[in-house]
Amino acid sequence: MSAYEQFGGERGVQQLVDAFYDLVYADPVLLPLFPDDKERVKAHQFEFLTQLLGGPKLYTERRGGGNLAMIHRDHPISETHAGHWLGCMEQALKTVDAPESIKQQLFHRLIMSSSNVVRVCSHHFE
Repeated sequence: MSAYEQFGGERGVQQLVDAFYDLVYADPVLLPLFPDDKERVKAHQFEFLTQLLGGPKLYTERRGGGNLAMIHRDHPISETHAGHWLGCMEQALKTVDAPESIKQQLFHRLIMSSSNVVRVCSHHFE
């Protein structure tokens, strides 16, 4: 069984995305980085996480894929932003009924991704 299936498939990913963005849009550090169109942002994240967990390649099919760090390179994302983002994700992951090992694997991949985003963004805003 794939990580996506163990995570609960579409239902699990949507639950994570909903919980996550409720936290993000309530965080005063993160809110300025996110557009008013919350549903569009949630749809992109749903597609990204679905693919990251080994589900359908929605993000690549609909957005053409691309390196996550390069997609965010024009945004002033700092280590502080990444820390808040990861904190929201960690809290949101607690709401999903999935094996801890799958949630930890996903969180570890997101830690690595956020580090790359911060590294790339820091070169553009020095």
